[in-house]
Formats: sequence, C-alpha cells, structure tokens
Amino acid sequence: MPNLAARLMTWPQHLLPKHALTALAWRLSCAETRWFKNAFIGLFVQLFRVNLDEAERSRIDQYRSFNDFFTRELKDGARPLSADNHAGLVSPSDGTISQLGPIENGRLIQAKGIDYTAADLLGSDTWAERFAGGQFLTIYLAPSDYHRVHMPIDGRLIGENRIPGELFSVSAATTRAVPGLFSRNERMAALFDTDRGPVAVVMVAAMLVSGIETVWGGPVDRRPGGQLERRQHNGPSLALGAEMGRFHWGSTVIVLTPEGFLAWRESLAPGRRIRLGQAIT
Repeated sequence: MPNLAARLMTWPQHLLPKHALTALAWRLSCAETRWFKNAFIGLFVQLFRVNLDEAERSRIDQYRSFNDFFTRELKDGARPLSADNHAGLVSPSDGTISQLGPIENGRLIQAKGIDYTAADLLGSDTWAERFAGGQFLTIYLAPSDYHRVHMPIDGRLIGENRIPGELFSVSAATTRAVPGLFSRNERMAALFDTDRGPVAVVMVAAMLVSGIETVWGGPVDRRPGGQLERRQHNGPSLALGAEMGRFHWGSTVIVLTPEGFLAWRESLAPGRRIRLGQAIT
C-alpha cells in the first residue's frame, strides 16, 4: 500500500476540478494569438529543455499554437527503427519505463502493493483473456518528450475501446498513491492482429491532457461519467513505425502482448529511458 507521504502529496488531486482544468488547458493550448503562443512555447522549451533541433520545424514562430508545437513532427531519420526488426516489437514512443512484467492472474502490477486488472484497463473481459499469461510494458511520457505514438509492430486494427474516466496525474508519485490509476483514467485501448498474435496499445490520458487522437478515428471525445464506447474495425493495417496516434499534452502508453510472445529485453527496467523505434523484445 502507498505510504502516508505519497498519499498526502496526491490527495489534493481528488479535490481539483480536473476535467474543468483540462478543458481550460485545451483552450489555452489552441490559442493562436502570436505573442501569447510564442511566449507559452518559449517558456515551455526553456523549462523542460525541449530539443527543437530534431523537430521538422525548429523555430517557435513556425507553430500556429502551443498544441501545434506539442504535437510536433520529427525530422526524417530522427527516430530510426531498430535494425533488429526480427526482435518482434519496438518502442511505440519516447519516454521512461515506469513498470514492466508478466500479467499474472489477469493483473498488472502498477507499484509495490498496487495492481489492476487487464480487463479494467482494456475495458473488456474478452480482450483481457487474449493476454492471460502475457506481459506488459508501461512508458511514461514527460513534457519534453515527442508525443506521437507509433506502431510497435506490423498490425491490423480490429477493435478500439474509448473509455471515459478520471484525469489524475500519471507522475511516479501519483501512480504509487492512487490504486489502479491507469484503469481509472480516461484512455483509448486499441487491439491489433499481428503475425505474432494479438497486441494491445493503450493510450492513457491525465490531468491537462486535452485529448487522445488516433489516425483512424480522430480525437477521443471527452465525456466525463460517460459510457464505454466500443468500435469494431476491419483495418486499417499499419506498418511497423507508422503513426497510430498522438497526445494533446502528455501521458502514458501501455503495451500488452500474449503468452508465448518474445520476452522483454533484459536491458529494460523501471526508470530506464527509451526512444521510439528502439527494440524492446
């Protein structure tokens, strides 16, 4: 169970109007007033040491808004795919590994003493059954990271669950203090059919994350207290490394693989930085 210090650090989030603050963040991030958006982007770049040299547009004044900057594209070749493509999976994003391991009895370990079920995360008991005995990898995207999410493997989209929920922060302290955080926050779960079996990619929203957008369906509609929305798909097929979605402000990506899939590389561990395209199995 989380200790008292962790609880005290995170309890104000239970009281904050998280959805209202996130809606305000969206409005501000879309503002195109030149002086405001340039100042906003400039301050952000300085505070979080964003490397614009690797971006397709390297000057602040080339962005229409903060949101346009935050979802920026990279230069060709900035994230080469691992040459070891027979490895099976590559990282779908930049970020820091917050947790990884086996899915045991249908549960994923979030932090010491805290876990949650694959069924709750994915919004489907049937989907969760596909990953019984499999493994998961959780990647936290910091504000300075590239915030587009790409395919970890060649796959065909066969289902999508858009799940409304909370908007807790996904910082390390909060994940240790809020039980089942990733299965409580708003999220989009995508299920892919691949040559190696089913693979799920879950994009988890957080406070101030103004939306999750996919290449096949656009942004996730924010419906506080709404109902799970299921979408069955017959495609599209997306190649390894192709963009599948993006965060409007940052959050977390979770990858699930089935029993018998190649194990995560031994070099991967909580706290380890990882980059898009890096081999992870």
